[in-house]
Amino acid sequence: MTNVSKKRIEEIIAYVNEHGEEDALSIFDLTPDTLSRYKRQYKNKFKETTLDRNAIIKKIEDRYTKKELNVIAEGGRIVPGQTKVPIIDFEGERIRFGFLTDSHLGSIFACPEWVVQAFDIFNKEGCEFIINSGDTTEGMSNRAGHIYELSHIGYDAQRDHAIDIYSQWGKKIYFIDGNHDRWFIKSNGAIIVKDICDRLEDAEFLGHDEGDISLKGKATLKLWHGEDSSSYATSYRLQKLAEAFTGGEKPSVLCAGHTHKMGYFFDRHIHIISGGAITKQSRWMRSKRLANHSGFWIVDLWVGKQGISKCSPVWYPFYA
Repeated sequence: MTNVSKKRIEEIIAYVNEHGEEDALSIFDLTPDTLSRYKRQYKNKFKETTLDRNAIIKKIEDRYTKKELNVIAEGGRIVPGQTKVPIIDFEGERIRFGFLTDSHLGSIFACPEWVVQAFDIFNKEGCEFIINSGDTTEGMSNRAGHIYELSHIGYDAQRDHAIDIYSQWGKKIYFIDGNHDRWFIKSNGAIIVKDICDRLEDAEFLGHDEGDISLKGKATLKLWHGEDSSSYATSYRLQKLAEAFTGGEKPSVLCAGHTHKMGYFFDRHIHIISGGAITKQSRWMRSKRLANHSGFWIVDLWVGKQGISKCSPVWYPFYA
């Protein structure tokens, strides 16, 4: 048997992996038996792992999209604990997005015209996408008198109303659901925000109560809602949430809904933005002496090699 160098066998096997055995037989003038022998030598004698490595790479390719693979190849990471996280890639370092939450469509206190006005400003200011941190719809609770505070009664009516309003954005939008949306889950198992997203052209449902977006694979943007109550100090609730994240799960940016309070602060190296609400104060909130901060945010983020290097949020208030 003719001795063949390790380098030559590596060259042949590399060619097989890229072009297939049939081409390799022709190019290297080999018989099938000879090629099989080289493959055995490669695997057993040289103890190399190229064949195994290719199988592993194939599994990775099957699991991730091309965009996600590009991010991983450039040193990015997928968010721990999440199997599929949308990855937003963009040129340069800065990205601008719109942030609104708690539109409560279906309530007599909702302001769909404010939502549409926010879309116009997002477009004018060049937002690349928008996020919504829950309570897209008002839902239907068992609270006495709540039905008299509804402009749209029932699942279909609130879903179709939300689709009509949010379809006027026409670009990418990411949603999570909130406690009001989930009243439909508790009453009949219906996931209204996912249903809305499925019927909108460019909307994505990230999950119940929280969801993550990866920016270039370098930084995590987390949407959060919650079912807890307001705190006396606007920042306290979200400071306690920041303390609850373990080190490997901390997001770079946290955009929170639920309490209808606006604010920005920085804690545990997390840029925390409390979203206010794009609705008026309800009678229930007034009865509980809870303030309602009506408006929305436009957020500029600079994403560098180490994550978020700068955050510049701007609040746009509405005056009812």
